[in-house]
Amino acid sequence: MATLEFQDQKLYQLRQIGMAVTAVGGFIDAYTFMQRGGVLAAGQTGNIIFLSVDLTQHNLPGALVKIMALLFFALGVALVTLFKHHHFTHYWRIMILILEMMVCLVIGFLPHSMSNLLVVPPLSLVMAMQTTAFSEIDKQGYNNVFSTGNLKKATIALTEFANGHDRRQGRIAVMYFEIVGSFAGGAIISAFLQEWLGIRTIWVVAGVLLLIVAYYAHTLHRKYGD
Repeated sequence: MATLEFQDQKLYQLRQIGMAVTAVGGFIDAYTFMQRGGVLAAGQTGNIIFLSVDLTQHNLPGALVKIMALLFFALGVALVTLFKHHHFTHYWRIMILILEMMVCLVIGFLPHSMSNLLVVPPLSLVMAMQTTAFSEIDKQGYNNVFSTGNLKKATIALTEFANGHDRRQGRIAVMYFEIVGSFAGGAIISAFLQEWLGIRTIWVVAGVLLLIVAYYAHTLHRKYGD
């Protein structure tokens, strides 16, 4: 199993895959925030703040949604962490993306009247699975469902480049700023599309995930031929 993980490393770290899944992260967070009561599917730091506000305002239904989002996010991280030790194929990350795509397709059918407890936690689960499975890009750690850490790393690398003229740090800074831009771009596109598509907007990201799956599967097939 460890051998497969090592062999798969460069493919799941491909820059284009990292940018694409990061755009998905921004897209879905904007979707749940605008369509599902100001909750973030992946941004659990924000959810903790929103939870504190709900508690002070005695908004127990809203607080419960945030708590469940936190719990399901933690569950998603745990599931992928365990799966990394027991996977039997180098295609295992594709299964996670397919699950995420299916969740997005189903949620697009659910009306606004459907409780957010049935919508946000499943998205938190698959967002956590996505960011845990795709945790590196070009051999650098990153996060594809929120951007505070990426912005910090971009700024540190840019400062190191300006201070020591280290070209490697310059390339790293550009990469991290691209990741931040991808997240912001996904969120902005989501917000604009929701003006026309409403709750169905999430079907767009399901289509994007299908393209990511197809591209990643193609690269794996070219390498392994099975």
